[in-house]
Amino acid sequence: MQIFRTVLGDIPAEETGRILTHEHLLYGYPGAELDHRTVFDHPAAVERVSGQVINGMLPNGYKTLIDMTPAEVGRHPQFMVDVAERTGLNVVAITGFFPERMGVPYYWRRQTIEELTEFFVRDLTEGMVFAWQQTPYKAGAIKIATGQESVFPKPSPVGAYGRHVHEVEDRLIRAAGRAAMEVGCGINTHIDPMDFEVTNPGREQLEILDEVGMDLSKVIIGHAFVPPQVNMMREVLKMGANVQLDHIGIPWRIGSAEELDEAMANALVELIEDGYLDRIVLSFDRWFFNPRATVTDSDPQLENEKVDLNYMFTSWVPRLKSKGVTDEQLDQIMIHNPRRIFSIAV
Repeated sequence: MQIFRTVLGDIPAEETGRILTHEHLLYGYPGAELDHRTVFDHPAAVERVSGQVINGMLPNGYKTLIDMTPAEVGRHPQFMVDVAERTGLNVVAITGFFPERMGVPYYWRRQTIEELTEFFVRDLTEGMVFAWQQTPYKAGAIKIATGQESVFPKPSPVGAYGRHVHEVEDRLIRAAGRAAMEVGCGINTHIDPMDFEVTNPGREQLEILDEVGMDLSKVIIGHAFVPPQVNMMREVLKMGANVQLDHIGIPWRIGSAEELDEAMANALVELIEDGYLDRIVLSFDRWFFNPRATVTDSDPQLENEKVDLNYMFTSWVPRLKSKGVTDEQLDQIMIHNPRRIFSIAV
């Protein structure tokens, strides 16, 4: 039997509906939880996010969301549970960390591959820990992340094993592969687009996972279309992995959302024509609630929170259909592909 492991328990994979593969219900950079200015009212925030889900996701057939928030970036199991219970949305949490330059607290930087593997497996099979307390809420997938994005973004230098991957990131990727194989879950990744200037970051992530024996058909390279690097995506796809088109309606490393949307749409059509329809997934990479918004709404990062969740079907899908993409192809990308990748055999 194939299941999705949600924060409310396992469900049959065929009940997932349309799936957003990379979102954040609650998000705050490491350390935000210590700031007086980012304290928030939990019930009010749950109501706010639930309203967005009910108004923008459920009418468009989305039943499942993969919450890709890493452990140190505001992952809040009870918040996910409360939104899921209030809306009926299937919420899948992840275990994993942010890139070494932006996250991975010191405590975890000291851990061995074996210790990190055990942590991932326990998150997936026993329940995630939050604020020193064990919860019964399990993660359903793993996140790995590489890249130099920071206060002053720049491409990654050469690090472990001659790749543009830091030493701690290398250990985390190897542990993620081991844990994913033990549990049978999927992996979704974060890359930084600036790394395209020096390497193919998706290929480097996959090389490490391949070295530990991971089935690359269960791996998604996230942010692969930002900005579109079609030849690098082909390299990833030829290795047997999947690519994620995200930041729909959200400008990131490109001048405007319109410019990025058009470039990504053209790249998507090109890859479909190449025969890779069955290995593409879609998402916004949206912050549903970032407590920093209570401090300022002028931070460019908060553009993630401003895109209307109906935008997928009021703007993005019509754009694709104008280029010849069919409803059947969209269902393959939005339903069947992510269902295959994130399903766990039990």
